[in-house]
Amino acid sequence: MELNVILLSEFIDEMNTTRRFLESISDDLFEYTPHDKSQTFGQLVNHMLPISSWIPVITQNSELDWSQATPPIALKSKGDILKQFEVNIEIGEKALCATTNEQLMESWTMRNGDTIMFSGRKETAIRRYVLNHTVHHRAQLGVYLRLNNISVPASYVSSADEKLY
Repeated sequence: MELNVILLSEFIDEMNTTRRFLESISDDLFEYTPHDKSQTFGQLVNHMLPISSWIPVITQNSELDWSQATPPIALKSKGDILKQFEVNIEIGEKALCATTNEQLMESWTMRNGDTIMFSGRKETAIRRYVLNHTVHHRAQLGVYLRLNNISVPASYVSSADEKLY
C-alpha cells in the first residue's frame, strides 16, 4: 500500500473525529478560558482550524518559514468554523491523493526565521504537525467542553458522554 493512502486513511479518521468536537462548540463560549495561561475557546478552535490545510504546504515545498506566513483571519462563529474546516479538509485530502511515496520521503524544514523548528521527512512532518497536532488540540478542546458542561464526543473509545461500544 502506498504511504499517501495510509496517511489519507488516518487523516480522514482524525478529521471526522475532530469535526464532531467542533460541532460541539458554542458561539457564546468563544471568550472562555480555563486559565490565565490558556488560549480562549475561540483562539483554540481558530488555531486548530487551518492545521488540516497544511498538507500541501508540506508536500509541495521544501520548507515553511513562519516569519513569512500570513496568519489566517480568526473566525467568530461555529458555522463559519465548520464551513472552513470542510474546505481545509478537502485541501488536505487532495494534497495527499496527489503525493507520491518519493515526495513523502523528501526533506522538509519548518523554521521561524533563523530558528529551525523541524527538519526531517515530509511524511514525519505530516504525522507530527497535522495528525498529532490536531489530536493534541482536540484533547484540549475536550477539556474546554467538559469544564463548560458540554458533552465530550468519543474519540478512539467511548467518552463519559458518548458510548461507542
